[in-house]
Parts: sequence; C-alpha cells; structure tokens
Amino acid sequence: MNFPELTSIKTKRQKLGVKQLELAFKAGVSQSMIAKIESNQMVPSYDIAKRIFLTLESLEHNNEKSCKDIMTKHFISIQANRKIRESVELMKKHDISQIPVFDKKRNLGSISESGIYAKLTEGIDKKTLFESPIRNHIEPPLPTISSSTPLSVALPLLKTTNAILLTDKDEIVGIITKSDIL
Repeated sequence: MNFPELTSIKTKRQKLGVKQLELAFKAGVSQSMIAKIESNQMVPSYDIAKRIFLTLESLEHNNEKSCKDIMTKHFISIQANRKIRESVELMKKHDISQIPVFDKKRNLGSISESGIYAKLTEGIDKKTLFESPIRNHIEPPLPTISSSTPLSVALPLLKTTNAILLTDKDEIVGIITKSDIL
C-alpha cells in the first residue's frame, strides 16, 4: 500500500472534521504524538504511520453510504433447473436484463438477455433453446461483496459487470445494479 506524505495527515484530519484527540484514540497513539507528527517535530515508525493512515481512511469511508443503503433487497433469481423460457418471461415482466441463478441457496451463475441472444445468433433453434434448462446455458456468477462495503468500492466493479450480489454473514441479502446507482 502506498501512503501519502506525512504532511497530509493534518489536512486529511481537518477535512474529515476530526480532532487530534479522536484520531489519536482511534489509531491507538497519543494526542501529543499526532500534534508532533503534524508539526513535523516527529517522524513516526512505519507501523504508527500505517495505523494513522488506515484510521483516516476508515473515518473517510465511515461517512460514506454503503451498498446496503441502496441495494434492492427483494431481487429476482431463478433456479438452475428451470427453463430458459421462464428466465426470459421473468426478465420481461420485471424489466431486467440478467438474473442470478441458484441451486437451492448456492449461487451458480447468471443468465442474461445478451447471453440468450448470443445463443440465438449462434444458430440454436429458439424453441429448443427456450425449453432447455438454464443449467445448460449458465453464465459466470455475478460478483459478490459484503453489503457493508462502501459504495466507492462497488462503483468500479459496475464498470465490468451489470450487477453485484450483496452478502451478510455469507447469505445473499440483496443486489445492486447500475440503475440503482443512477
């Protein structure tokens, strides 16, 4: 991890509206040490500097919304043994473009409009495709992260995927899509 210059501690702390005493307490150092570091009277050890910067980063994300603040709790999913036709019907009915695929509670992958369309353009007969089980045409699973993850961490993921599944204690509790962000 690359740390910013020690001189940025004071600026970051003030930007967050945190007093020296609060930063010191949360970083596990004394307030006088923070004061000396900020006034360039002391150069802390690597471990202490690391603790201070990690504490500042934590405080920065503390005020930020997390994924659970905007997630959709009741999301559409489908079991792997269902037919492609059923997934298409669900996508049309709920105006969505992808659906997580499960085997009971286990996340197996996903099925999407673009994936189904690609199969059709490969020459697979529509009736045959639509009556086949999803399990035979499953796409990679959607990324999964903790529901408490800061939104700033989730946003870059949505550049490469259409949705992210959110967990709480290893149980999927919601989903975030690009439209949730918008």
